[in-house]
Amino acid sequence: MCEDLKIANVSQRGALISWVSANAAAVLLLTILLTAIVIFLLYTSLAIFHPYPLDYGEAPLVDQAVRLATGENIYRTDLSSPPYTISNYPPLYVLLLAPFMKLFGPTFLAGRVISVVSALASATFLSLIIYSRTKDRLAAATTGLFLLANPYVTHWSSLLRIDLLALAFSTAALYLLNKQPASRRRVIAGAVLLVAAIFTRQSYALAAPLAAFVSLWFQPSLQDSHDATFGRRPSFLSLDATPSRRRAFGLAVMVGGLVLLLFFILNIITHGGFYFNVVTANVNEFDMEQLEWHLSQLRDTAPILLAISGIFLLFAHRKLHFWPLVASYLIGATLAGLTIGKIGSNVNYFLELSAALSLVAGAAIAWTGEHRWLRAILLILLSLQVGLLIQTTSDDYIDQLLERRGFLHEIRELEGLIAGTEGEVLADEYMGLITLQGQRLYIQPFEVTQLANAGLWDQRALVENIKNKEFPMVLIHHFPDFPVYEQRWTQEMLSAIEKNYFLSHSLADTFVYRPRGSRLNDSIKPLFCPSAPWRLPTSGAFGVQWSENGLNIFGWGNKNTVPVYAVADGVLIHPSDWEGAVVIQHDDPLNPGDQVWTVYADMLSASGHESYILDDFPPGSIEMLVSAGQLLGYQGEWSGRPYWAMPAHLRFAVVNEIPSSIMMNDEVFKNAVDPTPYLGISPNDGDGSTYLQKLRCKEDNN
Repeated sequence: MCEDLKIANVSQRGALISWVSANAAAVLLLTILLTAIVIFLLYTSLAIFHPYPLDYGEAPLVDQAVRLATGENIYRTDLSSPPYTISNYPPLYVLLLAPFMKLFGPTFLAGRVISVVSALASATFLSLIIYSRTKDRLAAATTGLFLLANPYVTHWSSLLRIDLLALAFSTAALYLLNKQPASRRRVIAGAVLLVAAIFTRQSYALAAPLAAFVSLWFQPSLQDSHDATFGRRPSFLSLDATPSRRRAFGLAVMVGGLVLLLFFILNIITHGGFYFNVVTANVNEFDMEQLEWHLSQLRDTAPILLAISGIFLLFAHRKLHFWPLVASYLIGATLAGLTIGKIGSNVNYFLELSAALSLVAGAAIAWTGEHRWLRAILLILLSLQVGLLIQTTSDDYIDQLLERRGFLHEIRELEGLIAGTEGEVLADEYMGLITLQGQRLYIQPFEVTQLANAGLWDQRALVENIKNKEFPMVLIHHFPDFPVYEQRWTQEMLSAIEKNYFLSHSLADTFVYRPRGSRLNDSIKPLFCPSAPWRLPTSGAFGVQWSENGLNIFGWGNKNTVPVYAVADGVLIHPSDWEGAVVIQHDDPLNPGDQVWTVYADMLSASGHESYILDDFPPGSIEMLVSAGQLLGYQGEWSGRPYWAMPAHLRFAVVNEIPSSIMMNDEVFKNAVDPTPYLGISPNDGDGSTYLQKLRCKEDNN
């Protein structure tokens, strides 16, 4: 009997320890999740009240809503004349937005609020799905909070974009159809909501409809629903599912029929414009490297949740009677997410997958049931996963938002330039500054560029207009880590701008161009400063970045197009092991009798495989005489890391010694001296700051 008591005591202690562990892990998870929610609320509060565009895609939707509010057709088929705009999505979000544009004007606030409310609604519906099936409050709460903790959702829910509204409609449909048994009214309401999601964003025609169909197919009858309780063997494999299958087929017929009916009506009303805009204009080129990059980012962001999802798919069907719903939604969302490889796609293609992964998180908690040790381990793993989600939000999106808000004064300057300009302004990232002036968009450059590349649009009329300098201003945004502008403008457009426009301003990472010959043309800096013994090595139209070891001089142009010149007469050397760099030895104009060297580096492609140095100076060249102003090559995109492109620039330095047999690396620049006496330039603020500054001659500071 004593032995029995000892065993009982040990068992009780073990049960107590497992109970404490499971509850402590639950507290840990909820604490970290609530931290993520605070971040979500702070982030969205900062973003939705930002008065200027936060994303390229916001302005086109505002423009469409304004035009729709005035009765215009937003689905045009004829792009032979302006406006060169495309409405890529079905009209439901724009219809919802139009009254706000009518009442309050073309602001971004209303659309962003719709997105935030939709995100909160989606989280609520996902929580209710789990709770209605499991009655597990922790699992239900985790499901909804996980969605809001997801960095993709946090970022996208604060934008005037269509995606979160589509997600809200689809998750609402899944919640209605998930309730057992599914009545006829619920099936009809669910079908309407699924159609609403599809006519908000067409890619939502896969995951949620598939999950709804599968869920209904395996849904038990009324008696089976009363008998089936959480924890039994999978009832969906053995139930008499004939009524359920009828409901599933009924749902498919209603959704398919409504979608086709509305599609044909809209296509007839718009004379084929709906099909052209929503289907034809959306078939962009697919880039496998882009897909691989996004998948690697997803893997690094949610490795634990992805692993749990794999285990869930393989084994949870033995215990969870709602496994078909979660599994089919996860599979459908994964397939839809793979389309992120399309050129121009962004993390919004992962929003449905984020919702499906959130469902898996909640379902996995419920799956552990009364296995407290297993539950504790799972909750700790999910806590670690939330930590990774928070880190990604901070690294990828909070810094990005703060940087955008840090440009407020420069964006206001851009807004002032647009407001003071008569005529049509071309822009990309900051198109929203045009709509804020109550003006219509003349062009959506990315969309028409993709059409031009696919041979579906003739750009010659627009290019000719650019050559004729018919636009008083062109704004082209340059992201610091990737040349996105090359996807937004055709090479023909960029070439026409380069030849016929000059850079008048650089504000908020955006280049402002004016027609050559206009009265602002005298703001172009010459390639020499009046009092300098040497000329400048290249154009610094975008600015200069100072450091103790030389300068990064940023010009403007496509890669391998901004010329680099010798600053003075000298002897050029191109060591055989130097990639994208040469040095020239000169007589020192400041110290007669001495010699000094100039280094011209980073004339290299982003990959590091293509040199932009002229073939006249092949590797191994020694003692080649060059004259002041002689062309050496062109600015490159090399950043020091393969494929991490910098904007076109030249890394330049004046050094008093070049050691023999030295490799082209930072060692070359250790003997750098102050270049300002040689070039006649000075730092913009005189503090030696490493931030990008305007390239100025000393005389400009007087």
